[in-house]
Amino acid sequence: MNEPLLSLIIPVFNTGEAFLELYKSIQKDKYKNLEILVVDDGSTDDSLKILRGLAAKDKRLHIFSQKNQGASSARNLALKKATGKYVFFIDSDDDILPSHFTKLTAEYEKGAGLVSCGYRYHRVYNDKSHDTYVNPPVVRKPNDTDLSFILRQDVKDGRLYAATNKAFRNDIIKKGNIEFDTHKKFAEDTKFVLDYLTTLIKNHELKISYVLEATYLYHYGTETSTVRESSLIWKNWLNSYKDFQNFAKENGPVTRKDKRLLRHLKIRFHISHAFAVARSNQSFSKKLKYTNIFKLLPASIIVKFRK
Repeated sequence: MNEPLLSLIIPVFNTGEAFLELYKSIQKDKYKNLEILVVDDGSTDDSLKILRGLAAKDKRLHIFSQKNQGASSARNLALKKATGKYVFFIDSDDDILPSHFTKLTAEYEKGAGLVSCGYRYHRVYNDKSHDTYVNPPVVRKPNDTDLSFILRQDVKDGRLYAATNKAFRNDIIKKGNIEFDTHKKFAEDTKFVLDYLTTLIKNHELKISYVLEATYLYHYGTETSTVRESSLIWKNWLNSYKDFQNFAKENGPVTRKDKRLLRHLKIRFHISHAFAVARSNQSFSKKLKYTNIFKLLPASIIVKFRK
């Protein structure tokens, strides 16, 4: 059976050396029918030179360059160039684990509208890893609407938030004219996923498949990570919550149950924000600038014992 073409979209900003490690993990994967779209986002080091050197030896590598405009802009540029049947987003300082492409693509070939896999979280600061989102997902209830089903899953474990642990159908992206919001500096991939889900719902194709094992390796807390800073600001979480409110309105009618789920989601965001602050590499007094002591103290105690 012929392998469908996959488009891998990878933004790079001063992460050329890290990309070398990612490229090695891509090469190790048995799936070979790839177009690897790498966008250098105005790097100030030798990243572009490294990328062009690799591209000279691998015809699957397509290198683009732009002035520094952020990862969302870089991804949008690559999306315009993507010709693959399925699209994968990978951060240049992360890695993939064996059979990532094969396992996610196999689910699509069964008729899925969206495929999501588990993460292996590698916390850089203590060099510890754990797998998440490998447990069975929320089961759709008979009385669930598409909206309540998605909201219940987001309240439960958040496995639908990110773009990197997923594969997307390129035809759905193009049909919905979906792109990353370049004005957002936090949870822009969550907004992308919500827009994608909206397009699936409107086209009556909301079928989500799950690979219940960690096939994407996420290095949390790297020097080039922007999430570890932006996640400290509650306003960023609140803006992401508003994206969910807009998603609900667009895919309504919003029932009393949906409103209750949205309230639970906001509570989840408060808890996640507190943990993000508690884990940050700052003094306790500086952490209090981002949240109050009633949220920070219990989160700090839990984080300490989780180590």
